[in-house]
Amino acid sequence: MNQKRIVFVQVGDYAEGYKRLQAGGAEDFFAQRYSVDFVGELALRDDVEEIVQVCISQDLGEEVLPNGVRQLGLVYRPEDGPARAPELIAMVLAQRPTHMIINSPVTALIRAACKAGVDVFPLLADSFRVSGIKAKIRYAWLAHTLRNPAIRWVTNRNLKASQDLERIGIPARKIVPFDWPAVVTPADFPVKTRCTRSQAPHLLYVGQVRVEKGVGDLIDAVARLEEAGREARLTVIGAGKIDDFERHAEQRGVAARVDFAGKCGHDQVLKAMHEHDVVLVPSRHEYPEGMPNVIYEGLCSRTPLVVSDHPMFGTRVKDGEDCLVFPAGNVEALVGALERLLEDDDLYAALSAHAEEACGNYLIGAPWGELIEHWLGATPEDDAWLADHALDSARFG
Repeated sequence: MNQKRIVFVQVGDYAEGYKRLQAGGAEDFFAQRYSVDFVGELALRDDVEEIVQVCISQDLGEEVLPNGVRQLGLVYRPEDGPARAPELIAMVLAQRPTHMIINSPVTALIRAACKAGVDVFPLLADSFRVSGIKAKIRYAWLAHTLRNPAIRWVTNRNLKASQDLERIGIPARKIVPFDWPAVVTPADFPVKTRCTRSQAPHLLYVGQVRVEKGVGDLIDAVARLEEAGREARLTVIGAGKIDDFERHAEQRGVAARVDFAGKCGHDQVLKAMHEHDVVLVPSRHEYPEGMPNVIYEGLCSRTPLVVSDHPMFGTRVKDGEDCLVFPAGNVEALVGALERLLEDDDLYAALSAHAEEACGNYLIGAPWGELIEHWLGATPEDDAWLADHALDSARFG
């Protein structure tokens, strides 16, 4: 039996999540326990010699966890690529991988691993729509790399993001859309019939706190609502440049109505979603969204959503049926959508009631764990399963 040495390259700190969950703590994000447990179970397989997690968001020392998974890490940001790419490549190849599952489109590492004879599986959650010559060159180089016959399959989160891979030049026959299992559903929450705080609605944003995610647009919307005589409160859950946005709220005169809660556990996020009146997903087009879990979770919470017209969202949610949609970056349109929702109880109740149907059409890709299992198997039967779930298959026709 050929023993596999599998290296996962990802942004998240696997060890921190594993230890927190083992201690009875809450999930940080959707399906975290599912993914942590899957990797731990993978380490127990007879054909697996070792699982190594390489974290690219923190400089971490080597650590072996009780489930046998070993972790180390190095900060690798896109802007540091030329400087730290050799260091990252050396770190990964030093683990002597036979297989590498990489969650970020780090082209230099993918190329180096292929050259070293490693079986590489790009398992992404990105879109590729940034304009400009530098982005086009970067996408062309990535597509050229992923077309390498040594890379048997490529996956991206959900259908639209997978179609983005085809758009930049990767054959549809080797792209397999993936998604997470439905660990939460709308059945977990009651239908909501109207905004409970019509005089001072409570708005919720969950995600990275940064300009491209539209956080500044939300603060501006709260200020515009106040100028129009409607008070609203905004809660922002997530990490990022919070100080900058606190100053922005002060400058707009709404600091007392914008609460920055920092990071929260997944259960707390779902509870907050249901308790608030509106869930907001205002991502601007320049942010490389795959398909954010926050939309699915918002639907599950039964709280109506107001989302931007980011290109990645359009195939999963429809304006007026699943949510309300506004042009990204257009604060006036955002305010208009909020006012429409908050003043129309019938619309509010309809969106909440429709959430179950919307969720039924949302998670359509191959299940994450099964996808990895079949890629690792690499038998004719496994390849047939993957081909049946590929972008050019009948299921996406």
